[in-house]
Amino acid sequence: MKLGINQRELGLHVGVNQSTITKIENGKIRPSYELVYSIFRFLESFEDSSIGLIGDIQVTPVTFVNKSEQLRRALSMMQNSGFKQLPVKDGELVVGSISERSVSRQIVKVKDPTQLLNKPVSEFMEDPFPMVPESTPISWVTSLLQHVQAVLTTRKGRVFGIVTNADLIKVISTG
Repeated sequence: MKLGINQRELGLHVGVNQSTITKIENGKIRPSYELVYSIFRFLESFEDSSIGLIGDIQVTPVTFVNKSEQLRRALSMMQNSGFKQLPVKDGELVVGSISERSVSRQIVKVKDPTQLLNKPVSEFMEDPFPMVPESTPISWVTSLLQHVQAVLTTRKGRVFGIVTNADLIKVISTG
């Protein structure tokens, strides 16, 4: 990929000289983790963001359910909001997620599904949704959403919004 910068400019941005960049490219030296990280962070800034940033389509505020709340409450929240999934918190920490899918997997295992309603959300919880800064290009999150139901967005290290495939479809249909 052609970025329109040379080795000297890259070196200036990551704090090394042009000869160090040349040696890395030619496999003559092994850079430190910190240097590789700096180079990747700089190069990532060139990622195509022509369709926008994830922060442009995030839904705020995020609706959370606490892991100790009853399933009845989580289902009511999903039905009232129209969401198919919710992030789960324990205090201020995001510790998992719950979805229609995770609940339906449990329904088929019991004779009387109403028994499930009083159980804590933690019994139906799956892995937490991935978190990305709201400055992340939509193109990156599109591929991530092929593997997870939602992505949480962060601002200054705190969860700020949520994006699902439905939000991506809205971009296409309104764009």
